[in-house]
Amino acid sequence: MRVRARYAPSPTGFFHVGGARTALFNYLYAKHMGGDFILRIEDTDTERNVEGGIESQINNLEWMGIKIDESVKNPGKFGPYQQTQKLKRYQELAFKLLEEGKAYRCFCTKEELDKNRNAAMSGGQTPKYNRHCLYLTKEEIQAKLDAKTPFTIRLKIEDNTEYSWDDMIRGKVSVPTSALTDPVILKSNGIPMYNFGVVVDDHDMQITHVLRGEEHISNTPYQIAIKNALGWKDDPIQYGHLSVIVNESGKKLSKRDKSLKQFIQDYQDMGFLPEAIDNFLALLGWAPTNNKEIMSMDEMISNFDIKKVSKAPTFFDFKKMLWVGNKYFVAIDENKYLNFVNKFVKVDFANFANRKNDIILMFKKQIAYAQELNDLITNTFFKPMDSSKEFRMKLANDVWQKTLHAFSEQIGKSKDEISFDEAKQIIDLTKTLSGNKGQDLFMPIRLAITGSEHGPELNKIISILGKQLIKERLSKVLLYK
Repeated sequence: MRVRARYAPSPTGFFHVGGARTALFNYLYAKHMGGDFILRIEDTDTERNVEGGIESQINNLEWMGIKIDESVKNPGKFGPYQQTQKLKRYQELAFKLLEEGKAYRCFCTKEELDKNRNAAMSGGQTPKYNRHCLYLTKEEIQAKLDAKTPFTIRLKIEDNTEYSWDDMIRGKVSVPTSALTDPVILKSNGIPMYNFGVVVDDHDMQITHVLRGEEHISNTPYQIAIKNALGWKDDPIQYGHLSVIVNESGKKLSKRDKSLKQFIQDYQDMGFLPEAIDNFLALLGWAPTNNKEIMSMDEMISNFDIKKVSKAPTFFDFKKMLWVGNKYFVAIDENKYLNFVNKFVKVDFANFANRKNDIILMFKKQIAYAQELNDLITNTFFKPMDSSKEFRMKLANDVWQKTLHAFSEQIGKSKDEISFDEAKQIIDLTKTLSGNKGQDLFMPIRLAITGSEHGPELNKIISILGKQLIKERLSKVLLYK
């Protein structure tokens, strides 16, 4: 049987990192098994759908390099791939269950349901529908229909049994029907409830495997009950529930938490490489057998093992994301690097315009995302020199002044334009003349000409700045005491 896995977001918001991880794991599993990855849009919550929500899902998946085999953009033979386009199908099946006595009309108002719910909670009981409408007579039902009383359709959950499944990640899970209530499957406006739509779609699309967040564990027994009632008990679908993603405080990532960027578009806008984002998300709950952490998409597909996916909460470690992002920038070739980062660089290079690419390349091994370049370039080449007492004191000691005077002497003898090799020779001669090495050689020079203690290779900075600008900056620090 060909594996068919799906990612089925609701367009009620934009592409969240949790959804991205879910989509990626379904994709990795499907491709590892030689199967298909399907994107389905569950858009029946029309009041909460946001403009651009569907496009956000598709565009960000494509940006991540996830190849969608079937979707609203490239439909196959199992569509429609958008729930609002198949409302008649849901309605027909819900009324079929009604006719078979497996479901019943519920005429209860919201106020009545709320009253019963509050009464149950006040009595320390789990809120469940009291089945009031299950016991209505045919005459009572007909009278309400004649009066055009709005109704929903509820599934009648079997009594004294349990629903169980072999979870691909958590093993055997069983839920007794005593813990369940009769769920609404079709609202009064003809829109299917979430669990009903999911079951119908998974059957119609011949989905075989579903990896989703652990918050859906409570939905699974209802979906099994609906599937069985519809006569699809033998559908080969398998469920796997991924661990929750938590923040530094151990709390589940919340879209309302503004302390951490949580949408893939944010990281795309920051200038992370998509390969890095894929790699980082893959490590959120999955540990490859070979313990390799930096992997291409093909390697992740090849190595993906559902048995190595953890059910324990996984920490969204932004520092780890930065580490992964940097590894990818270090590894890519210079042309790909320049093509990717140039659109994120907003610095006015002014007199250095002819050296723009040289300057950008200087920071290739430092950055985790492209927007970092703006501060790095500005702080190295365009930041006004520090004139604070603390800065002056750093450069005032005799040892560092000796380095700076020797360096100034060599700069004075250089050409106006200094090559990388000539800059290295200037540093070597400064070392010989001053008798200083290591930090006492490199630190005062770097501070004096850039104002920073860290940065790219010093000979490259010297070459970019050139003789005249270096002399101008040195003149301000040579007399610090």
